[in-house]
Amino acid sequence: MGKIEYAVIRFGDDYLDDARSTLGALFDIGVNEWKVNGEQLVQAFLASGLAAEFERRNPVFISGKSALDLLRLMQPYIDCDREPPAEAQVAPLEDYWLGWILAYYQFRTGKPYRLIFDAIPYDELVGMYYPLHEAPEEKFVEVLNERLSWAGMPTQLYRQRKICGYSQKELAEKSGVSLRSIQMYEQRQKNINHAAAETVFRLSHVLHCSMETLLEW
Repeated sequence: MGKIEYAVIRFGDDYLDDARSTLGALFDIGVNEWKVNGEQLVQAFLASGLAAEFERRNPVFISGKSALDLLRLMQPYIDCDREPPAEAQVAPLEDYWLGWILAYYQFRTGKPYRLIFDAIPYDELVGMYYPLHEAPEEKFVEVLNERLSWAGMPTQLYRQRKICGYSQKELAEKSGVSLRSIQMYEQRQKNINHAAAETVFRLSHVLHCSMETLLEW
């Protein structure tokens, strides 16, 4: 398969500033004021079509609406009994930074937001705040490009399971680890490095390998 090329449309710095501040505020307010789980928030951002509008550089949504306006548009796609806040103070820390830097990344590379969010969980993305929040923007571009490339490679758990000839269901039955957990570890929706030691031990025992073999480096 040939290399996929993403169209990069360049606009002035004023547009980029709007995209950064709007998406940064959207993540910050959504997570810290509205108390919506970060993963649920980004899925609503995708499902509502707002991600596509940001990718198209649509000024109606990026410059013409506030983050609160956008959160209200996302509300039907969020399973939450609480209403979005009527007003909110933005505290530009981890969640704000993630929206801010992803807007830059998408602007810089043209890669769709879905590609990013499908490959890397929200918590892992926001965890890149340390130490990258003090690094140049191009360093984040470099690191995220490398991480997205790595995300397309099979996990150590997948490799070892295939070596042993087990299906995911068979591994779940033999190890006592839930099928859903195994699926999420192999899809990198959950980080096996953060799993309980007992979970990794059970998997490694069935797969006839050391616990370290199943960790991601």
